Formats: sequence, C-alpha cells, structure tokens
Amino acid sequence: MASIENKSNYEVTVKNRADLTKAFSHAAKQAAEEYCRSLESQKLKPRLARLDNSFIVRDRSVSRKTQTLRAFSLTEAQDLASQLESEHRRSIFTDYAIGYRTTFADLLIRYLREEAPRQKSFEVIAYKINSMLEDSGLEREDLPAIVAAHPAPHKKVAEMKFRRPAGKRMGQTCEATKFIRKPFAEVMPSDFQYYSDERCQVVMSATVDREFDIFSSVCNIAIDTWRIHIEKNPMDGVRRPTYYNERDRRLTQAEEARLIQAAQAEDRKAAIKQRLEELMPAERAEANEAGTVYGRKKIVKEARQLHLAEAEATFEHVHYFETFVQFQLMTAARRTETLSLTWGNVHLDEQTAFLPETKNGRPRKLPLRADLVEMLRALPRQAEHVFPFGADRLRKAWGRMCEAAGLTGDSELCIHDLRHEAISRVAEVGSNLPGGFSLVDLQHFSGHRDIRMLLRYAHLCTKSLARRIDEAFASAKDVSTHRGRLRLKGGASLTMTEVTESTAIRQTSNVVQVNFGKKAAQGGG
Repeated sequence: MASIENKSNYEVTVKNRADLTKAFSHAAKQAAEEYCRSLESQKLKPRLARLDNSFIVRDRSVSRKTQTLRAFSLTEAQDLASQLESEHRRSIFTDYAIGYRTTFADLLIRYLREEAPRQKSFEVIAYKINSMLEDSGLEREDLPAIVAAHPAPHKKVAEMKFRRPAGKRMGQTCEATKFIRKPFAEVMPSDFQYYSDERCQVVMSATVDREFDIFSSVCNIAIDTWRIHIEKNPMDGVRRPTYYNERDRRLTQAEEARLIQAAQAEDRKAAIKQRLEELMPAERAEANEAGTVYGRKKIVKEARQLHLAEAEATFEHVHYFETFVQFQLMTAARRTETLSLTWGNVHLDEQTAFLPETKNGRPRKLPLRADLVEMLRALPRQAEHVFPFGADRLRKAWGRMCEAAGLTGDSELCIHDLRHEAISRVAEVGSNLPGGFSLVDLQHFSGHRDIRMLLRYAHLCTKSLARRIDEAFASAKDVSTHRGRLRLKGGASLTMTEVTESTAIRQTSNVVQVNFGKKAAQGGG
C-alpha cells in the first residue's frame, strides 16, 4: 500500500513584515518554533505554517519492487498514491521511480552511445552533447570508443576519422546547462527556457534551435522507446527561439565572372604546387632526413625557389574549382553531395549523375547540361571522386576565391548560395518556355523532399503561369456553341482539326463513362 510523507518546509511570517519571513526545512520544526518565540519576545505576532510543496510517496509491497516517488503538492501525492494502488489491484507494475533515479545527463549520454552513431551527423551531435556535459561539470565521452562499441553505426560514421581532442574549449560555457544534472522527472519547460535565454546571448538563435532538436529527440526516445514514465514530456510547452536565417543572395553576372576568374587562379596555383612536388622528390627526401624543423623548412624553401620557374612553365592546368563552381550553378547540388560524387555514378552519355545518398536520405539523379558534360570530360580520372578534395580544403580555397573576387563583407557569398542561384535560374528560364516549370519540376531538380521549401521560388514561376492562363482563356473563347453544334470563331488560334480531335476525345471519354456506369448498375466489376 502506498504511504504519503509530508516533506514540506515550515515558514514563519509576520503580517506587514516581509523582511522577517523565514523558511525552515521539514526536519527543523523546533528551530522554527524558537524563531517564533524570539519574534514574540519583540512583541510581534508571528505565524508558523506548513507549506504544501514537497511530499514523498512510498509504495511498499511484498509482490513488487519498492518505489519512492516525489510530489509537489498534497493533491498530487494523493493522486499518485491512488494510481499506484489501482495498478496494484490490476497486477500492473510501472516503475515511476526510474524517472527520479535517472538524470537528464544520463539520458544524453545514453542517446550519444546508442542512437547518435546511427546518424551520419553523429560527429556534430556528439560535439554538442559533449559541450553540454562539460558545461555541467561532467566528463566528455570518448567518440572513437562509442563508435567501436556500437553494433550498427552509420556507414560514414564507421569510416570516420575523429580529430584528437585539443584540450581547449572552442565555444563559451553556459551556466544554465547545469539543469541536465536534474532527475528527468523534475526537468521542467522553464529549465529549457532559461537555457535558451542564456545561450542566445552568445550564439545564434538557429544554433539553440538545433540544440533543442537534440533535447526533443532525447525526451521522445526516453518516453516512447526506453519507457521511462514521467507525468509529462518536459519539452511540451517549450518556446523555441524565433529567427529568420533564410538567405536570398543572388549572383550577378559581374560577380560570377570574377568568381570564375578566381577559381581559375586557384586551379593554377594548385597545379603549380603539384608540379613542384613532382620536380623535387630528392629535396623532399633530404628534408625528411634533416635533424631539425628549421633545417627541413630551409631545404624545402630553397627547392621551391629552384624549381618554380620550371613548374610554372610545365604545369598542367586542371579546372577542378572552376568546374566545381559551374557544377553547383548548373545542378543545384548540395556541397556534400558534390564532394561525395564518384565517377562510377556519373553517366556522361546519358547526361546524368546519380547520388545514392542525399541530405533527406533518398537517392536522386542530377540532370547534367551539355556544356557541363564537356567540362567533366576534361577532368582527369586519377581518383575515385570527381572532385578529389575534402570539405576543409574546399573551405579554405573558397575563402581565398571570395576574397580575390571581392565577395566578402556585405557582399559575402556562401557555397550554398550557388544552390539557391541555380534553382532561381531554372525557375526564371522556365518562365520563358511555353509550358514553363512547375514547382514539382523544381522539386525534382532541387531534390527537396518537402515542396513547401520551394515556395520561396514560386514568384519566379509567375510569368509562365500568366502565359498558361492566357492560353487557357484564349482557347475557351475560340469556340462557341450554336444549336448544339460547335462553331469556330473568326480569328481563332485553333484549327478545325484540333477542335474535331478534341471533340472526339471527349465523346470517347463520355462513352467509356456511360458503359462503366451501366456495368456498375448491373453489378459488374
């Protein structure tokens, strides 16, 4: 049978003297009474009362596990005791105490070990969770050990090479993160609100919103999958930070020309560097045998000066970065999709490139324009990937290219802006065609899973929509009916043959519908 113990505090108050109000723990009743006597000696009239803010519900039974639960009012404690007794009569046992024994930090760690390795964004999730653990005074988790111990990590996560911890915290600490050390059953929406208010002072609101995605996933899995019973999901009622980070950056013709020129210069620089390495193998071997770092750098520097002229005269210019920029502008592919593209999935004769895995988890094909196909044919196939460089090298090269092209500061251009520019151009060019491109066509081109993401491009399709509306109304005005017969108006854009064919199609359709109706009336399938 469940028993209720009152653990509420004692409070001593004096009318019109808020400064004399004092609270005492549930075990300090004698101290509260002594405080009252001291106030009475000052000719005051204190009032000693028991608060209604803390109760312990103990469920003891021979046939099931003992539970010790906490309630924050007498009514809540009585309801909890009645619920336990009702479940006991029906031979149902629910371990409500696990929500009090398990902290929210424990759930974050479990999520990091069991669920996060299944996602290709494991490294980002792990970095955020480890930062939260560190801010709350707990130890960081070892990521390589987590992946090695996981039974089914994501393919990319299993092949991932993690960076060695530098021992330095990159971001700023957040004191409000300490709420994760509270028991899961005691975490409240206000805890997340305080966290949001403090974090938004040092990071972008979008960053906090993505951290809330982790909190929400942890809460949902803990309740639905791990079956940790609590009164209510603590994320219910949480107000997420509002923000608007949608970019509408368009690339002008002059900016594109400067960007292509900067990409060509970057390709030239990389080709000369590669040619230098081919001309100085002996100096590299000598540098590796040098005893000091200074000695190695000196030998390499002198070798580069010696072979630079020959390298500039004999290098082979490969247009990797120029083709990358054009690829983004012509396919609207995401950066990771382009970098992961392999030659085995490129079919130049069919003018398609297959992406086995995209951001939304679904494969898709990229249509390749003829001029882009010619640029891809000119690239060497010495590596598995079409663009043989990683995200770090691309990031550094992109920074140099934008700086050289004057696309920094107020004119900053991100790699993802090329994707937006590509979709916008297709929408605009489609407006010049008779039928135009619909949002479904744009969805197939961009690879968005949700068509609502393309509504920002809908205004670019308005021109083609207006043309189709004009054609529809013009066709309706070309034909009139007189005594049951169709007549073609003078100056109509339709021919009599087109009208006859259209009428025959409609009559055939009506006959099929009539026959189907008769068959249904006769009970046919």
